[in-house]
Amino acid sequence: MANEVLKIPRIEILVELFKRKRFDLFVIKDGLKHEKQEQALQILTDDITEEFGYGGAAGGAKSWTGCVWEVFMALAYPGTRWFIGREELKRLRESTFQTFLKVCKTYGVAKDKYWTYNGQDHFIQFSNGSRIDLLDLKYVPRDPFYERYGSVEYTGGWIEEGGEVNFGAFDTLKSRVGRQLNEKYGLIGKIFVTLNPKKNWCHTVFWKPFKAKALPEMRKFLQALVQDNPFIDKGYIDKLRSITDKIKKQRLLFGNFDYDDDDNALIEYDAIIDIFTNDFVAEGKKFITADIARFGRDKSVIMVWNGFRVIEIKTLEKQRTTKVADEIEKMRTRHGIPLSSVICDDDGVGGGVVDKLRCQGFVNNSTPLENPLTKEQENYKNLKSQCYYMLALTINDHKLYVKCDNYEIREALSEELEQVKKKEADNDKKLEIMSKDDVKDLLGRSPDYSDTLMMRMYFELKQKANWQIY
Repeated sequence: MANEVLKIPRIEILVELFKRKRFDLFVIKDGLKHEKQEQALQILTDDITEEFGYGGAAGGAKSWTGCVWEVFMALAYPGTRWFIGREELKRLRESTFQTFLKVCKTYGVAKDKYWTYNGQDHFIQFSNGSRIDLLDLKYVPRDPFYERYGSVEYTGGWIEEGGEVNFGAFDTLKSRVGRQLNEKYGLIGKIFVTLNPKKNWCHTVFWKPFKAKALPEMRKFLQALVQDNPFIDKGYIDKLRSITDKIKKQRLLFGNFDYDDDDNALIEYDAIIDIFTNDFVAEGKKFITADIARFGRDKSVIMVWNGFRVIEIKTLEKQRTTKVADEIEKMRTRHGIPLSSVICDDDGVGGGVVDKLRCQGFVNNSTPLENPLTKEQENYKNLKSQCYYMLALTINDHKLYVKCDNYEIREALSEELEQVKKKEADNDKKLEIMSKDDVKDLLGRSPDYSDTLMMRMYFELKQKANWQIY
């Protein structure tokens, strides 16, 4: 009997141990044990968890854990289908796939004997019929809901670097798992998300409810720091400790999801996220606000308001001002909005739309309006700063709602609102927000959505001023 056991190939022993959830050979090395990795593998193979977020800092062996899970699930359950998705397929091949190769080499999962790689269609085919697809999860405007993956059936899957991936990819793919031989093998459909701290959907879906101890039973989050990895090279930790950027260090070394403690930020992060669920905000008078594309920019943004409820958002890519004006005219007619309740930015190209429509014009650097309560000039550098401060108060008080099912727009707007920050006061002690150029440098794009949102405050100031006149 002993001789027969010795004849069993090592890979078959590893697969059987994996199926029995005996992970010592995967998490112990040179007498050291990666406790967090073992916990992660236990969650990845349980029959309860459907959505699992893992990570929180650099160096936590996230990619290694994901590759071990998918390789051995594919080997253990013939004919199953899995995916590994990342924001860019190129980076997936250059990074995650290289980790896959190292995992296969470490455990003797030899290429050609156990698997082959199709470089044209980007999938890994196992000799037992299982398969792992490599997915490009980049957001494509013509496919905002990731319908390109809407009909594919998977046993389970893994999103790598969730902080880089659009929520729509996660939302679609989690509905595609649990559909390929899961019932035959008794496997729960599971989506695995590895991540570093970032204030996007990962923060909302995993970190925030985890911190509040309010995660539903089917969702789990396990924080893994570089200090939890006993196999990490000490030099790697030293490099993380040498990071001079405070926020980056908080994210990558300490796994701090609440890293942005910038005292200059005007809007609370949780309040920003809540604007998409504040559907209790009352209806009211209707308005249209529009940010018009300038020279060198590629989109104009139009928002339709019902009180402080944004009920429609229209983005026009690379359109002439005449086309933008025509679209605004159609929208205001459809919603029954008078021209006096329509405002477009009046700087540069936007002035052409204002002239054509004969609507209100918003001049960013114009003088702030008088405070109707004190009957004094507001202590702001300009009208734009005044309106952004007022917008911040409105959002922080949960008095604004944005109805939007487009996750790309939601993330863009959220990112822009995070950058609404006060600038150091000048000698006149006038309040001013950070300049658009500075925001563009941080985001790599213009804050078109937040600027369109901000212009709604003009009508509040103007109406209050008019009330004082009468």
